[in-house]
Amino acid sequence: MDSIKDILSQLKRSTPQDKKKKKEKEIQSKLFDFDQLETNPKRMFTEKGKYVSTEHQSYGLRLAGKLDDKKRLTMYIKWAKTKPRAVLESALSFVSDYPNAESKSKLFMWKVKQLENEIKTKKEQEQENTK
Repeated sequence: MDSIKDILSQLKRSTPQDKKKKKEKEIQSKLFDFDQLETNPKRMFTEKGKYVSTEHQSYGLRLAGKLDDKKRLTMYIKWAKTKPRAVLESALSFVSDYPNAESKSKLFMWKVKQLENEIKTKKEQEQENTK
């Protein structure tokens, strides 16, 4: 003899609305297959998945995805946290102008270093001019 709880759970499972919702989900999953998207984190960074809790982590993930560089994911997250966003954005726009670059990540790192050196020299010149 089944308990009342088991009978109720079986009744809840077989409602027509649930079947309709299940069919709708199947149709939507066929129409919008998110696993095929380039921006899907599972596709970009394996099935393991990433837990993103802050904005700089999200930005670092986007950088790594745009540069096709999964190896240096933690470096991009750290840079997103520590380096000025303007420097990273201008370096990323510089790299996007070279779609056939052999290594986008190396070009990005070079440009970031160059921009930081420019900022450093400007600050030194300003300090000398104020003296």
